[in-house]
Amino acid sequence: MKRILFLLALCALPFPVSAAAPAADPCKDAPFPPEPWTSWMQSGAEMAAGEAHSAPRLILGKPVVAALRPAVQVQYAVKPEKLRPKSYGGLFTLSVKTAARVGVGLSGPAWVDIVTGDQAVPSIAHGHGPECSGIRKIVWFDLPAGVHLLQIADSPAREVRVMAADAIANQPLPPPPSGRDF
Repeated sequence: MKRILFLLALCALPFPVSAAAPAADPCKDAPFPPEPWTSWMQSGAEMAAGEAHSAPRLILGKPVVAALRPAVQVQYAVKPEKLRPKSYGGLFTLSVKTAARVGVGLSGPAWVDIVTGDQAVPSIAHGHGPECSGIRKIVWFDLPAGVHLLQIADSPAREVRVMAADAIANQPLPPPPSGRDF
């Protein structure tokens, strides 16, 4: 009987309860990414190719969730600088009508190269995407007109969102020179 009373007494004791409020999402009311990344969250999916001749085309300003291949199944035109054996990668083509500064945005960690002919185009800048945008990194290239091969390598994940964007897409036109009426 004493045991039962003791257990009942224990049940009546107040126990500390951690009623921690859920952390506020700092990105809940984040604005859309700025130009040229405003379409970043649009939907689209594509399987990355393992060979250049079958690489699907990326369209400037149209993001896709790329299903990547095991790196050992990808025949890169130019050997990527970073390439771990147990990583993922793939190939896409990218057509540019006129010479342009093009950024390639990725949602996750991966190596990205653009190849023209048989040469990798040197990147001119790289950094992170806008805060709360979901763009982990952006690599910028100055590309001549033509069709290019975009290589993704060394991704730890099997999927990555990728988007190529023209740096001046959808930017306002400069005002006309003063003294001229239109």
